[in-house]
Amino acid sequence: MIRRARPNAGRVSPPRWLTITALVAAVATHHGVREGCWRDRGAATDGTVVTWNLRNFTAADHDVAAMAATLAEVDAPIVAVEEVLDAEALATMLPGRRVLLSQHGGARDQRLGLAIADHVELLEGPREHRELELGGRVRPAVEFLLREGDTRLRVVVVHLKATPRGLPQRRLQWAALAQVIARAAASGDHDAIVVIGDFNVTGDDDLSADDERAALSSVLARVGLRAVVPAAGCSAYWDGRRRDAWLEPSLLDLAFVGGAVAAAPSLEPLGACARHGCAPLRSTDAYPDRDLAGTSDHCPMLLRWRPP
Repeated sequence: MIRRARPNAGRVSPPRWLTITALVAAVATHHGVREGCWRDRGAATDGTVVTWNLRNFTAADHDVAAMAATLAEVDAPIVAVEEVLDAEALATMLPGRRVLLSQHGGARDQRLGLAIADHVELLEGPREHRELELGGRVRPAVEFLLREGDTRLRVVVVHLKATPRGLPQRRLQWAALAQVIARAAASGDHDAIVVIGDFNVTGDDDLSADDERAALSSVLARVGLRAVVPAAGCSAYWDGRRRDAWLEPSLLDLAFVGGAVAAAPSLEPLGACARHGCAPLRSTDAYPDRDLAGTSDHCPMLLRWRPP
């Protein structure tokens, strides 16, 4: 299943964004959130988190050995996953990890959550924020409080509404997500926060994908989060307008951070995105790309940081 999101040029109308910005600012003020005011609760440890949209994962439809090898090579203690249809198959693919998924996954039952290593302690979660479901059509956000070493890390995994036509729904999800982050920041029970996953920032006929990312970053900055600029400009491949054997890169999977993570984070695409340098690639049934065939049209994205 290749995502048919298309990046289009255009500009956003300011009044529509003022409404969301005003709402986010009000939520942030109500919860006592200001940029840079995450509570410093002690020493932070080096950290890594991977996010990977697994493209409607079931063991029957995927090359489980190849996917397991990819994650084993990275060996991140925290792996965020999206589009999981078979939780048991995922747990079997990742022995030695605790798989924690949402109970809800929208109309297509695409569940999302984390797979964590044994040494990562689960303090809270998974907590589903169903306000992002928009009446049950799409996925919730899922929130966790973890402890790895001396660091208490709050992780929120998202999978927002897809396609250019879904932009109005994504705008509503941004506002709901900002409220989730504001409440989390006000709790003061963690050193850092990571919001990560498939944000589906495709733009639409009037807004480019770049401008949508900028608008999303502005909304989340109001609640103290900073966008992590990826090392390369893609996280997935789609079949493009021509619908031929050439696949085109797009950037859909993002990370936002706050607190101890915000000092020096990096976001690095892996798999086909790294091997092809985010250039278009050719993949056919006869000659499939080795990183995409049997796995996902998304690439794993590796978030790394060092303590400030």
